[in-house]
Amino acid sequence: MTDQAKRDKQAVIDAVVGGDVGRLESALLRLAKSDASGFLYMTGQLKSTEQTKQHLSIGLGVYSIGLPPFYFDDGVLYGATYTDSDHFMTKDAHRSGAGIVHEEVCQIVSKVRAEYDEGVLKKVRELKANMEELDALLAGHSFADSKLASLAHVDLVRGQALLVAALTASQ
Repeated sequence: MTDQAKRDKQAVIDAVVGGDVGRLESALLRLAKSDASGFLYMTGQLKSTEQTKQHLSIGLGVYSIGLPPFYFDDGVLYGATYTDSDHFMTKDAHRSGAGIVHEEVCQIVSKVRAEYDEGVLKKVRELKANMEELDALLAGHSFADSKLASLAHVDLVRGQALLVAALTASQ
């Protein structure tokens, strides 16, 4: 994870802790650009209504692995803080900050995810136009092996079609 992705992920957490809906949306948009898998993880955590008080904690020095960044309580999503538990290798979760009403969080997450998903689909569809342009360029290339170029073209077209199918399968 890049430093920018870490900052963007922290900005999402800070927006929830501060109770700032506008900052949450802009932080999610930045995170989507800097770390797509982190964006998917954070939006999943934001939509979660799991209210687990104790979490298994595998610690490496002062860092704990796998602790959720958010805490859901009474219809509001808060930042999560953790204290040592009486049980071996567990931490107790507590809410932190002002929080945001979970319904608002879900609306923002749905909006930002839809924008992201549409952007990905647009890029995949643009790929087809780029491949057609490449085909035209290859036709005039002085020493391109036409048989290999034809095989590559078939694989590229098939790959693009599979990407479109994968992205639109649930629609």
